[in-house]
Amino acid sequence: MDKARSDDPSIEWAFSEESTLEPVFVKNLETVQGDERDVILFSITFGPDEAGHMTMNFGPLNRTGGERRLNVALTRARHEMMVFSTMPSDRIDLSRTQARAVADLKHFLEYAERGPVALAAAVRGSMGDFESPFETAVARALQEKGWTVHPQIGVSAYRIDLGIVHPDKPGLYLAGIECDGAMYHSSAYARERDKIRQSVLEGLGWTLFRVWSTDWWTNRAKASETIDAALKRRLEQTK
Repeated sequence: MDKARSDDPSIEWAFSEESTLEPVFVKNLETVQGDERDVILFSITFGPDEAGHMTMNFGPLNRTGGERRLNVALTRARHEMMVFSTMPSDRIDLSRTQARAVADLKHFLEYAERGPVALAAAVRGSMGDFESPFETAVARALQEKGWTVHPQIGVSAYRIDLGIVHPDKPGLYLAGIECDGAMYHSSAYARERDKIRQSVLEGLGWTLFRVWSTDWWTNRAKASETIDAALKRRLEQTK
């Protein structure tokens, strides 16, 4: 930046503290607190070494309170942030670090790469075990047909019963499966609440399919074939 300024004096006005516009600044994680701009260019220069090895060493982000420093850096833009990174999010292996800030950085990069769909926790894996024998039965039937199934994907009220891993893109989910029982049929409130929940999840990029317990126990083979066919159609649409 200093060389560009010395080579081209015509841009110097953009850096002047006396300008009527807010001047351009270049600051690091440690010194940016208190500054805001309409647009921030956020540069992440951590990455693998020449041999392709990632050390999981992210400087101040590995230390206690690193998440607060990262939060400051990520909230400096009023309208837009452009992210430049030397690595994709999947190079951050959370099994090799316990640092909260490193996990936050990974999820931030997921959002920067993929947009709002990342907010549905699509790449955070299972958040629990199967919650009912019905879910277990559906999962096993789909696994027998070759699908990789993860239980309880997402968080809080937006948790999806079964996540079907995309066979060609292991880091993504092809679709979500909702397993509903008799209680759902009898509750108008539950149906209305779930319409809102489903619209939120679909807005975040999820494709959802529903399996009814009554259909499953009446004719498991037919219900299994129906959901398998729906997943295959969905897979074709993503190619």
